[in-house]
Amino acid sequence: MSIEDLFERPYYVVDILPMQVPADSGGQYFKVEQYYLNDIGRLCRMYADVLLKLNCYYDLALTHDAEHWQVNPEPEKMIRMVEACMSEKPNEACLYVMLEKETMLLTLQRDATHMTLYNPSDALLQMLRQLASAAGLFVWKPSNL
Repeated sequence: MSIEDLFERPYYVVDILPMQVPADSGGQYFKVEQYYLNDIGRLCRMYADVLLKLNCYYDLALTHDAEHWQVNPEPEKMIRMVEACMSEKPNEACLYVMLEKETMLLTLQRDATHMTLYNPSDALLQMLRQLASAAGLFVWKPSNL
């Protein structure tokens, strides 16, 4: 299954918040979001933590360009790939993480405080909820689905 095919599948969000913020809510969502985006190191650690631990159970293939995949890169390399996605490097603004045996895709994009999880199995979704929780993150399904 291609990346484009997976984009059409059901998806979940791995996020800093436990649920979608309603459009008419009070509070300071955009200021809080900007606070986290300005602390890139913190976001990188949270998402890298999830990916590193997930890699203990599954083979992960990572790429920035959807063409040159790296399967099970060394932990330090994986962390650098997450950091590159969140930094100002123009050719690395997105990180794709594929679990081929599960036909599942995770995406991380610059200027976003969440990862998107496409087509997870129930078992994988349960595991990701635990890993995300341990990293201070939440997994939820957008209300528009």
